[in-house]
Amino acid sequence: MDINDYEQYAALANTIKIKDITSNIRNQSILQQLKHNDELLESVQITNINPNPSAFMIATTYILEEGEDIGWLGYFIGNNTKLKTLHLCGNWASYSHIRSLFNGLNRNKTIQHINFEFIHSSDALLLPMLDNFFKNNPNLTGIELEGSLVTVESGRQLSLTMGICSRSLKRVRIVLELTPPLIDTIAALSIHSQLEDLDFGGTSIGRNGFIALANTLRSWSTPKLQKLDLRDCNIDDEGLEHLVNALTNINTLQELYMPYNSSITIRGWKTLSTLLELPASSLEDLIIFGNNNIGDEGAFVFANALSNNTTLTALDLFYDSRITNEGWAYFSKLLCDTSSVNKTYLSNHTLYCLGDGVYEDDFDDISGIEHHLVLNEDGQGKGKGKIAMVKRKIAMKKIVHVHSHFDMQPFFEWEFKVLPIMIEWFAKAAACITTEYDKKIKKMKLSTLYDFIKEFPMLYIEPITRLEIAKYTAREEQLQWLGEEDKLEEIRQRKAHAMRRLGQRGD
Repeated sequence: MDINDYEQYAALANTIKIKDITSNIRNQSILQQLKHNDELLESVQITNINPNPSAFMIATTYILEEGEDIGWLGYFIGNNTKLKTLHLCGNWASYSHIRSLFNGLNRNKTIQHINFEFIHSSDALLLPMLDNFFKNNPNLTGIELEGSLVTVESGRQLSLTMGICSRSLKRVRIVLELTPPLIDTIAALSIHSQLEDLDFGGTSIGRNGFIALANTLRSWSTPKLQKLDLRDCNIDDEGLEHLVNALTNINTLQELYMPYNSSITIRGWKTLSTLLELPASSLEDLIIFGNNNIGDEGAFVFANALSNNTTLTALDLFYDSRITNEGWAYFSKLLCDTSSVNKTYLSNHTLYCLGDGVYEDDFDDISGIEHHLVLNEDGQGKGKGKIAMVKRKIAMKKIVHVHSHFDMQPFFEWEFKVLPIMIEWFAKAAACITTEYDKKIKKMKLSTLYDFIKEFPMLYIEPITRLEIAKYTAREEQLQWLGEEDKLEEIRQRKAHAMRRLGQRGD
C-alpha cells in the first residue's frame, strides 16, 4: 500500500493489522508499542542497511525492508507522545519510500533527541524533508549528525537545518569525516545561545572553522555552555587563540575536551592555560592527552596556571604528552609544596586526575603524586556547601603526611593567641586523620609546645616586660615630683619584680 495522505492513514489506523504492515516480528512489536503509546518504548533506531546481528539484535531496532509501507511507521511515530529518542541510520539517498516515513515524523512534537548517521554522502540532502519537525518541535533538545559529507551542497543543507531548529536545543553533536567547510553550519549555531553541550569531536574544523566558532560563542549574550568537545579537530595555535578569547567570557563551561590536536605548540598551550587563571572560571575537566608536544615546558605552564585554581579536578594530559619526571615534579609541588607548612596549606587541594596511566610501573612517582591526588579525590563531593572546610581537612592530612615539625616562628605575630589555635588544630587533625598518624600528631604537638615555651619569651615576653619597666620608671618620677611617698613604694616594688624577671638588679 502506498498512501501519502495522513488522513487516509488515520482512517485505517483502527482496522489495520500490524502483521499486514511488516512480516518482521521485531518490527511488529515496535509498531505495536508505538501505536499504543507504550511508555516503556522511549528509544527507537531505524535502519535500512543489511543488519549485522552483533549490532542490530536489539528489541528497539526497526529494520526497513523494500516493498513495505513505512508510511505506517511514520504515522505511528507522528502520533506517539512517549518516544524520546530516534536514531536514523542507513543509506537514505537510495531508499525509495523515505518520504512517506518523513511525512509522519514531521508531526511528532515530543521527541527530545534525534540522531542521523549518514552512510552516503548525499544523505544530508534529505534533511529539508524534516523541516517541519525541526521547526515545530518545542521539546527537541538534542541533535547528533555522524558520518561523511563530501559535497558543498550537503554542508549547506546542514547549516540550513541548524538555522531553522527550535530554540530549545541544548546539545548538538556533529561528528563528520570528509567534510566540506562547516563555517556556515557553525555560524548558524549563533541563534542557539541556550546550548549546554557542543561536540565537534573528530570533525576537521580547521583554523577558519575555529574562528567562526569563536565568533558564534561571542554572539551569545547569556551563554549556558557547560561542555565543549573539540577532540581531533585540526586546530592550531592561531585558531586556539581565537577560541580562548571567546571562552574567557563564558563562565559556565565545566568540561573542555581537546585531545589529539597535534598542531598545537607550546604557544597554544600557554594561551589555553590562561583559562585556568580566570577568577570566575568554573572549568572542572580539561582533557588534552594525545598531544605529543606538551612536554616538560607544557607541564610547567599548566602547573603554574593551577597554583590559585580551585575548580579544576581533572587535567588529563598523560598519554603521549612526552612529560618526563622533571615535568611531573612541577605537579608534585603544585599538589603538595613541602618547603614549609604554610606552603603545603596553600597547595592545590582540588586536582585529583592527571590522566590514566600516570601511575603505571614505568612511571617514577615524584614525591608521592599519586598519594596526594588520592587525598584530593577523597575530598570531592563530600562538602557540598562546605568546600572550604573540606579543603582544610585535605591540607591538614598533607601537612601531617609530609612534615614532622612545625616552625612556630611565622605564627608568633599572633602573640598569645597562637597557642590555643595550634592546640585546637592538632585536636582536629587527630579527629579526622587515620590512627596510623596518631603517634606523629602527638609528637608534632609536643614539639610545637616546646618551641612556644622556648622561643616565645625571647620574642614577646622580654620586649613587653621592658615596656612595663619603662612605664614604672615614668610613674616613679611623676610620684617623686608630686611627693606622694605612700604610692611611690608600691611602684618601686612592681618595677623591681619586673626587673627580676629579666634577671636584672635594682639600684
